[in-house]
Amino acid sequence: MPDVRGHTRKYWQYEYDVAVRYMVPLLERWGVRVKGASVIDVGCGEGGGLCAFYDRGARSFGFDIDRHRVEAAESLKEGRDIRFANGNIYEESFPFFGNQYDLVVLHDVFEHLEEKEKMMARLKGFVGPGGRVLITFPPYFSAFGAHQQHLSAPLARLPFFHLIPFTLSRVLPRLAGEDPSVVQEVRKLGRLRMGMRAFERIAVASGMKVERKRSYLISLNHIRFGLRPIVAGPIAEIPLLGEALCTGVVYLLSPR
Repeated sequence: MPDVRGHTRKYWQYEYDVAVRYMVPLLERWGVRVKGASVIDVGCGEGGGLCAFYDRGARSFGFDIDRHRVEAAESLKEGRDIRFANGNIYEESFPFFGNQYDLVVLHDVFEHLEEKEKMMARLKGFVGPGGRVLITFPPYFSAFGAHQQHLSAPLARLPFFHLIPFTLSRVLPRLAGEDPSVVQEVRKLGRLRMGMRAFERIAVASGMKVERKRSYLISLNHIRFGLRPIVAGPIAEIPLLGEALCTGVVYLLSPR
């Protein structure tokens, strides 16, 4: 049985709070039915978000590549009838392959995926008749778009550190005491550079329609730091400026 005290339980609570306080109400305002809907969370983490959807009446499924996080999710679901699985969406027979759902959720996952057009096509295969895909991520050119907040060095955690020339290729690998896996992920995000415009091009090219979009100057994720989300409004659509100022974005997609 995994240890679900401390950080793990707090992270589960953060996932739950983001979903129950913001993501589910936003979907309902957008006319997306949650009660009675089938929902799959791709990259479900500790499962807090899925528990929130379940508590609002959804039939919930989820999988994650990290076995320890899936084990924590099983422990923390506390009797909820949610199916979790350990698996990799890059593999041909990933969990729940062949099933279709009313809602496919990726909460801050898509920016990490390689082969994004191929992955979008796989996500499209999950969508049942009338179904949608909900994707959130921090735009790469925003203050913490490379997730450098997970690094240890104070200098490396500065806003926009990842956009300074040569920092990811030359400076970051030389920083002592950093977790190699975190360094690798920050550098990968620097290579993938998932901005809003790039995402929209990928979605359209993959046969998806952007039904709704909401951008935030202070993203939903910042509630874990005691901050309240602030919607960006029209400023998000100003080229370059919107990409830099918006720390989070939520997209609702449907197959065309």
